[in-house]
Amino acid sequence: MRVTIIETGRAPGRLSEDFPRYPDMFASLMSAADANLSFETVALLDGAALPAPAARQAILITGSPYGVYDDTPWMEPLRDFIRNAFAARTPMIGVCFGHQIIADAMGGDVRKSPKGWGVGRHTYS
Repeated sequence: MRVTIIETGRAPGRLSEDFPRYPDMFASLMSAADANLSFETVALLDGAALPAPAARQAILITGSPYGVYDDTPWMEPLRDFIRNAFAARTPMIGVCFGHQIIADAMGGDVRKSPKGWGVGRHTYS
């Protein structure tokens, strides 16, 4: 299976020492689970054009320092891409910002946390 990784941000802090870019991190993690996976990256953050979502086998949308409520030139095209991928029944997963933009594109209510931006492992009760 070929996974298209939509890069919407760069790895922060200490994480960037080992994985300067999210696609490298996700490819490494997923390849360890399934050596038959292959990957392509769409550096949306750098202005790369989004591909036709129906032609993708699977999609992963990375984290980002942006929120879905921010104004970037690539945010609305990404929402359209997500809706078209959903309509085409293309498997898709979002991580952090990625799951928020998927929820937003599909009509969910996504809000800015009053606690601010967080990164890393958190434990909740």
